[in-house]
Amino acid sequence: MWIASVSDGSAKVDMRKETASLHVKDVVVFDAFTVPNSLNTFHPLGRVNAMINSLRIEWSGTTMMRSQTDCADGFRGEFFEDSATIEVTATTPPVAASTCPPVAARNGFQFVSEPGTTISHFAQIGREHSGVFFA
Repeated sequence: MWIASVSDGSAKVDMRKETASLHVKDVVVFDAFTVPNSLNTFHPLGRVNAMINSLRIEWSGTTMMRSQTDCADGFRGEFFEDSATIEVTATTPPVAASTCPPVAARNGFQFVSEPGTTISHFAQIGREHSGVFFA
């Protein structure tokens, strides 16, 4: 999982229409691949692993709606199971070999999906209330 800040207006959700979208450009990705790697000093945060040049995800086509309330744990949510259409272009930078820390040389590469053809058959959008927002 990557966590990145995106600019205002990049994500839009319309719960009445049961749709959502995410459109971002030029997002720098710091990726450690695993939790142990993220805690390993040989994988310092701040090293760019990839760039999401463009990402467009559209959620729609609700197949099921679920509501869940757990008063004991202070959680309530309404969730829509959808499908999502994804278009992405991502690149990785070339990396020179080094001995400290040991890093193998890598050529950069670029991944480009076919426009509008990458479809997820399960995707979910929703709204949750938890903690101090449970009321």
